[in-house]
Amino acid sequence: MKAFSYCIRGYLLGLAVFLTGCAIKPDMPQLEEIYSPAQIQSFTAEGKIAFIRGKDRESVNFYWQQQQQNYHISLNTFLGIQVADIEGFTPPKRVASKQLPAHIKIEADGETYQSNAPEQLLEQVIGWPIPINKVANWAKGYHEGVIMSRHDDGSAKKVFVRTQFDQEWRLEYLSYHTLGHIKLPKKVKCQYLDFTLIMQINEWKEINQ
Repeated sequence: MKAFSYCIRGYLLGLAVFLTGCAIKPDMPQLEEIYSPAQIQSFTAEGKIAFIRGKDRESVNFYWQQQQQNYHISLNTFLGIQVADIEGFTPPKRVASKQLPAHIKIEADGETYQSNAPEQLLEQVIGWPIPINKVANWAKGYHEGVIMSRHDDGSAKKVFVRTQFDQEWRLEYLSYHTLGHIKLPKKVKCQYLDFTLIMQINEWKEINQ
């Protein structure tokens, strides 16, 4: 029986190592070449988001796919019920006479909404004043703001950011994941006036794939 037990343990250990290797291997070539969050153009992230305004608080699970300037975000309750499905396009930061405008499509409550003003539509349909064209960068730690304080390892902790709509946001990077040569946020708090967004990113994957 002991020999059988040892065999089973050895098999399970080998299987765990194999599966871990399979989970990590696809991203490693890309991560080895990344030294700054600004280099990340595509990713998939999963986790939870809390939205707080006054006494109101909502929490959802999220699944975020970013491919260059295009994003697809699925928001679901903890029971798996879809709250909203969001797809959009954010124009790159350049001046061009024929540049495509920003666009967003939101499916919620059995209805479909579309607009070339993503922030306004998000607040109208979902009630959250989120600068969606900025959040993808904030989530990966690329904020273009003023760093007010740092963690002991030098990574940004508190950041002050002013958006193109002259909104003043306070970001607080509470914890990080270490992936390859970089640190990507694990938990970040974004505050604007009486609104707070707390994003907990449990998993980063498919980086620049």
